[in-house]
Amino acid sequence: MNKTGTVKSVLIIVILLLVGVLGVLGVNTVKTYIGGATADTIPKNVLATPHDDGKSATITWTSDKSTMGIVEYGTSPAALLLRAPESEAAVSHSVVLSPLKPNVNYYFRIRVGEEVFDNNGIPYSFKTKLIEVRVMPTAVPTGIVSECKKGANVMDYINCVRKRPIEKCPINVDFNKDGVINSLDRIKCLQTK
Repeated sequence: MNKTGTVKSVLIIVILLLVGVLGVLGVNTVKTYIGGATADTIPKNVLATPHDDGKSATITWTSDKSTMGIVEYGTSPAALLLRAPESEAAVSHSVVLSPLKPNVNYYFRIRVGEEVFDNNGIPYSFKTKLIEVRVMPTAVPTGIVSECKKGANVMDYINCVRKRPIEKCPINVDFNKDGVINSLDRIKCLQTK
């Protein structure tokens, strides 16, 4: 093959690649209008509102024509495997996604019939709220406690035992007779008092 033939072959390949890439990029737009979707069914004003519980979110949008949509969502933009359908056709749409994981990024798109709508080829996204965990302080017995009960909270038991009168258990006695005098001897003594 001569130099002119090689240049023509390369030029044809480049043109075919450009046509292919442009075709793929424009397929969503062409598909929307050729496939029967009209401008009045396209979702507008799409908004994701995560709830304070960190376990749910509401997706809202509007359309000019009454339609029924499905929100396809997931934790990866490439895997929108979960679905939340609307229960009836409307022009003002609202779909609750639940259960979700707290403090996680979610991605979604809206399907109306056979058409899929996203944010110009990229799924919409939102992040669920972080759940605030509040730990209630444990009540510590005050004063001299006459009876300490073993329970689920070991620290309450130890604090209770520590509040008992110490004069009944001297610190220099090997109460459990293991040959070592330590805090376990005192705890064993206090448990029996």
